[in-house]
Amino acid sequence: MKIYSIKRLLPAVAFLSLFSCDVFDATSEVAINPDQAFISEAASRSAVAGIYDAMQSESYYGAYFQYTSDNYVDVGDFQGFFQGFQAPDQGAIPTRNDNILQLWAQAYRTINAANEVIDKLPAVEVTGFEEEEKTELLAQARGLRGLAYLDLLTHYAEHFDLSSDFGLAIVSESNNGNLTQLQNPERSSVSESYDFVIADLQFAVDNLPDSGDNSELTKAGAQGLLARALLHKGDYTEAISLATAVIDNPSFMLVDDVASIYTVDGSPESIFELPYTTLDPSSLATYTISRDEVRPEPSLIESFTEGDERRALIAFIDGFNGERFVKAEDFANQANPAYIIRMAEIYLIRAEAAFLDDDAGNDDQALADLNAVRERAGLPPHDNAEDFVDKLLDEYLWEFFAEGQRFRSLVRLGKLNEVVGLADFRRVYPLPQQELDVMGNNLVQNPGY
Repeated sequence: MKIYSIKRLLPAVAFLSLFSCDVFDATSEVAINPDQAFISEAASRSAVAGIYDAMQSESYYGAYFQYTSDNYVDVGDFQGFFQGFQAPDQGAIPTRNDNILQLWAQAYRTINAANEVIDKLPAVEVTGFEEEEKTELLAQARGLRGLAYLDLLTHYAEHFDLSSDFGLAIVSESNNGNLTQLQNPERSSVSESYDFVIADLQFAVDNLPDSGDNSELTKAGAQGLLARALLHKGDYTEAISLATAVIDNPSFMLVDDVASIYTVDGSPESIFELPYTTLDPSSLATYTISRDEVRPEPSLIESFTEGDERRALIAFIDGFNGERFVKAEDFANQANPAYIIRMAEIYLIRAEAAFLDDDAGNDDQALADLNAVRERAGLPPHDNAEDFVDKLLDEYLWEFFAEGQRFRSLVRLGKLNEVVGLADFRRVYPLPQQELDVMGNNLVQNPGY
């Protein structure tokens, strides 16, 4: 992992301690005034680092985001003891599931940390701290907030229906680190939720540098995340345009060696990742190698076509029974990065959008992009676009197992029930019942729960 990430993450601990309470619990208070975090340029940068640190939590990108959803579909197989991972594997997530609560809470802690930066940073006036630098930090904060809200939207809200009232609970203002000042929000519509996410990500696209550093959010990362958001919304023309901009960026590429994505630090395949170190470890290998909460689903293993190099990323490891996911291979030090967006996804975004876009899309472009990912893995190209959605979902399965992409891809493309047999209301997670039990709560549970 990159050395500078240690410098970035350690000062963030003090800032994140300001935002460690339950999300909408009106009885919680924070004793430290977060204004203390915005007294200098260095302190302001530490506050931004605190947003990344919140995302790195085990409850978010450190494990729960990827593995809860993968156990819910045909990727992960539960053979362990932690019940938070067991219910998704059984296809029936209750409203009091601990993983669902912790993921929700950590995403909102990330949002809360971002809101403090967005609110307080513009007022920081210190010699040598230029407006351009502040704007770039604001763009990181807004981009990360947009990502967190997009993750919530595509898991806890009816993101597949623009007419739905079951969107996000949007909190966009600072609460000065004191959650007693936080008004219990109502749910916005799905359309309003997309508008908020897109505005944040567009600000990031417009104001972040064009850098090849994938350990923080840059212009290319923001473009990729915005393309992801627009694909989910069904704005295919704009998704194609943004995906093309990322594909044309010389700092990133579809690397030839699939395994190198996960073994080479700073792989140009990875557009944005969260680095971890031995001092700041993830739990990605804990649940897939050291423990048995997330083992490869037998049907996944059997589904690979002969010659697919990605099959080698499920393997036997000395000292452990059965095959394991080995994308996060460092189970000794836990210094495994979390991959937020990779070039393979950008190609598949453009492929999907090109196939579904009645205006700017075309089957030839869709097939070419799909085959780029497929051929990189050592498989022969498809020669036609027949059953294209099924072919696309196969690539999402084989390319992104153990990375948390399969569930929302099946939902987005209307195949969840057909492929894994989940009822339609399970296209979204339940809102955590603990949040609905808060006094003065204004949230409404998702239909069916």
